[in-house]
Amino acid sequence: MFDTYHTENLEVHDYLHLVSQEMRKRLGQYVTPSIIVKYILDGVGYRDGADILDKRLIDPACGSGIFLVEAIRIYLAALRRAGVPIEMWYRRVLSAFVGLDVDPVACLYARFNLGLLLSPSILFWADVHPGVSLPPLPIYCLDTLRTVAAELGTPRLFSYDEPSLRLTDSFDFVVGNPPYHKISRLDGELKEVFEASLYGHPNAYGLFLHAGVEMMRPGGVLGYIVPRSMLSGLYFKNLRRFIEQRVALQEITLIAERKKVFENVLQGTMVLILRRRPTPTRLLKTALAHSVADLEVQQMPSARVNQEQVVRHLNGTSIWFVADTRRTYDILDRILGHHPLLSSTAVGCPARTGPIVWNRVKPLLRSDPEDDALPLVWATDVRRFAFSFSSAGENRPSYLKVTPRTRRLMSQGLSLLAQRVTADEQPHRLVACIPEAFCAEHAAGYFVENHLNVIQPRPDAPPIDLYYLLGILCSDVIEFFFRAMNGNTQVSATELNMMPIPRCDREPRIAALARQLQETPDPVARVSLEQQLNEQVAEAYGITPDELDFIQTTLARNHRILENSDDR
Repeated sequence: MFDTYHTENLEVHDYLHLVSQEMRKRLGQYVTPSIIVKYILDGVGYRDGADILDKRLIDPACGSGIFLVEAIRIYLAALRRAGVPIEMWYRRVLSAFVGLDVDPVACLYARFNLGLLLSPSILFWADVHPGVSLPPLPIYCLDTLRTVAAELGTPRLFSYDEPSLRLTDSFDFVVGNPPYHKISRLDGELKEVFEASLYGHPNAYGLFLHAGVEMMRPGGVLGYIVPRSMLSGLYFKNLRRFIEQRVALQEITLIAERKKVFENVLQGTMVLILRRRPTPTRLLKTALAHSVADLEVQQMPSARVNQEQVVRHLNGTSIWFVADTRRTYDILDRILGHHPLLSSTAVGCPARTGPIVWNRVKPLLRSDPEDDALPLVWATDVRRFAFSFSSAGENRPSYLKVTPRTRRLMSQGLSLLAQRVTADEQPHRLVACIPEAFCAEHAAGYFVENHLNVIQPRPDAPPIDLYYLLGILCSDVIEFFFRAMNGNTQVSATELNMMPIPRCDREPRIAALARQLQETPDPVARVSLEQQLNEQVAEAYGITPDELDFIQTTLARNHRILENSDDR
């Protein structure tokens, strides 16, 4: 155990088996796979070499210390290579690393793991410092967010209870796996300090990203594994803007596999690397790892592109598009073009979320039609180019009583309905239809449940056929576009409103094909109709047949990989 040349095989002891599932969920605590740890450290440039010897690294949510252990392994190798005497290693480590965690049990295990790793150098240090107390390991049990907020907020009188540790503008490397959990209430001090990155319901990882940016010195690098939801999620729009304004995007690597990144958690994740540069570079790396194992060999496809091709501003909000080839970005440029967006005045058909949250109106739900009730459409009623009212049968009440409160939530007239929750593993993320016969039968009105989006023309909208929009939204072109921008299982109304919609002379033909698809049950005939639709939509966007083939091949390949990873 005390052989310095075998520390690279030291196992990191984890403490989460001692913590209840409920507590882990509340604190957002999950074990980070070592492959991801090594990938992030390499990505931020923390490698064996003399240039890291005078640099400082922090993990602001260190847990049992897996990032710190791996980083210190690299640091010890650099010390050895530089010929630094082993009796000096422990002191050097104390000045080069910091680990923080709010959980005292996590801090205990982090100290234990670091102590095991550093035990040879500790013995040598003790041998040349007889009778001197061993300086403590740099693991601090404190609230990272409050400590950063205290430094950035209103100055306070010095307190002897607080550690004399400065976090802001103090580190060359900020790495880690921040906690993922929603924060129900944010007090005044935190809200004031982190205001620039907040919108709606805050998530802990967003605050840790903000805090991490504040911790970096000029030229410093941050590497986190975070949920993909921040790519396009509405609640993270201010966080994206904050990052764009303060630092340079250096790398975004998506991990397509959702089930096996963290134990017992279904979570889409990505590696995000940021650099605090005086003059931000405009080039960054984007990549797609189909599984965590791909990160180990680092042979996944990637692209180096201008930041302007990744960061797009649509409807006043920045969205981050992530793809693994330059050709994909060139095609995305074509799709965006100068086309108006769905919610623009040129199209005039904004999407909105279905207003009925079933458990809030549970006493008003009915299983059978009544004089004072109207139909309630559920997400299970909507399929791609198909609609079947009350498809869940008796499992879900299909009618809702009309009251003064529910009347204002009614929909009337023809509408395009799109599912609001779909997953990467599904063959299509955009699942939509037009329930034309249903809308005509229920001209008095109907209700739409919260897991659906509703698209209808505004009263002042220019003439447009909803079937044309259905054809566009269900095309391979928009499927390709949406998958590049969306980071979670939500197909939000906000994102639908950002879909570029060409206004062109092909609208009648595309609308006719979409109508035929909805009226044709024969699967063989539908295959031919779908290909005709995709060709017409591609031409409307100015996409060549070769580019359409690339789009369809990419979609098919990625779906096949996701299916296989789901089965493993």
